[in-house]
Amino acid sequence: MNRIFNLQAPKMSLILLLVYPIILALLLEIGIHQIGPSTFLNVLENTLFGIIIYVSVLILNSFKGSKWISKAMLLGFYLILIIETGLYILFETRFNASYIYVILNTNTAEITEFSQTFSTYYLLWLLLFLLPLFSFFPKSIASAKAISKPKIVTGVVFILMLAGVLKFSKLIIYNLPYITVKSYTQYKEQVNEIEQFRAENLQIEVATTTQNELIVVAIGESASRKHMQVYGYDRPTNPLLIAQDSLKLFNDVISSHVYTMGSLYDALTLANYENPKASQSLIQFLKSANYKTYWLSNQRPVGFHDNLISKLASVSHETVFLNYSAFNENGNYDEVLLPLLNETLSEEGKKVIFLHLAGNHYAYNKRYPTRFNYFKTEEKNEKTSNINTYDNAIRYNDYVLSEVLKLIQQQNKKSAFLYFSDHGEEMYDVAEFFGHFEDKPTSTMYEIPFIFWKSPSFETPTDFVIDTSRAYMLDDFPHSLTHLMGISAEGLKRTRSIFSDSFRPRKRLIQDGVDFDEFKAKEKK
Repeated sequence: MNRIFNLQAPKMSLILLLVYPIILALLLEIGIHQIGPSTFLNVLENTLFGIIIYVSVLILNSFKGSKWISKAMLLGFYLILIIETGLYILFETRFNASYIYVILNTNTAEITEFSQTFSTYYLLWLLLFLLPLFSFFPKSIASAKAISKPKIVTGVVFILMLAGVLKFSKLIIYNLPYITVKSYTQYKEQVNEIEQFRAENLQIEVATTTQNELIVVAIGESASRKHMQVYGYDRPTNPLLIAQDSLKLFNDVISSHVYTMGSLYDALTLANYENPKASQSLIQFLKSANYKTYWLSNQRPVGFHDNLISKLASVSHETVFLNYSAFNENGNYDEVLLPLLNETLSEEGKKVIFLHLAGNHYAYNKRYPTRFNYFKTEEKNEKTSNINTYDNAIRYNDYVLSEVLKLIQQQNKKSAFLYFSDHGEEMYDVAEFFGHFEDKPTSTMYEIPFIFWKSPSFETPTDFVIDTSRAYMLDDFPHSLTHLMGISAEGLKRTRSIFSDSFRPRKRLIQDGVDFDEFKAKEKK
């Protein structure tokens, strides 16, 4: 590192070293993509942060043995801009909390697959950030002259003032270190809350008005309503479900986030946009109502840390994870859950079974066996290939859900079935790309299937109604499922149940308080 930076050089070299990556990042963003609303706000944040680095280095230079800290700060600044610029080149998005949450709930194989999926030769432009390593580029980062104590104090005050400007102007939301620390702290708080659920094994005081025997909740992955035949898609992706006359298809349900952890954390606890801290988990209510709970999953149980969803699931009486492969590998297909489900259904007692499917997660062609390679076109390009494989995965999901329904119906019990996806998927329907990104949202990333079936003998609460047109968000799922099952307790609200005649529509707020309906109305392809 000593060869890269020379601490004895003038301050102008340090200024050049800090200005260069800021200008380069701006030019790359403008040159590769159109200028977005966040472009110049991000440049302003980078500039202010660069000034903080500049003043900090000058102050540190007054202390012996601090040169390595100064060098690390400058190298860190470059790394931050490389990451931010790379993300913008790939997705036209800014670094945000969802990236941290996804990283903390994934594994190295999935990260490798993700980077390979979205790799682009445009990333080669990031090599320009390495120009300061060459001999023709000035490498000095500070003067050797010490600064007087009054100037040090002035410098520290100036740094604090700039930090205050970043914070109160909200430019801080573009600062990668700040977002990383804040998001990790919030993540750990959520994990600690769930650990408390597990440690205390809380018994909640509940009342029940029905005596049903079986509820199965199938949780899909990355399933878009727009690609389901039962919701009007023009390809036969649901030949089996569409033949089921007794299904109720809710057509205006959205997820609260476009990534699994955020969405299912809300769906499985009383957390929502208005109250993001979970006070109780859905499974606790079910257990307190004397239902035996099962979590049967075809997803991996752990990532870098214990997966947050796995922690939520572990509150169940029994948890089984059948898949230990990454999504980019040829792991189990979802039908692997069917024998286990059949075995669980045969057990005595009333029960609630959660099935967590691999569903339609990328890589789509690895979500279904070859016999479901139904959609094919002569045209060969990335777009048509992605659409065909995604639709094949939807068609396979149709088969799995139909088999689940068949097993439930064979029980001849007071039973009900619910299916929803954790979030949707953009598949060239609104924008010309595929996938799901919280910082580059489209309506299709939020719009999810929500399908309900009940047996003729299933007991419903007195205020039970079916209105499939209700505007509903998945963070209210605990209120809906418990109400459907006739469970009442403190904290549960029938006004938030999609099945209650007391249901009151609410603004469905996403991200930073954006009204989803207004967002969709303004959306243009």
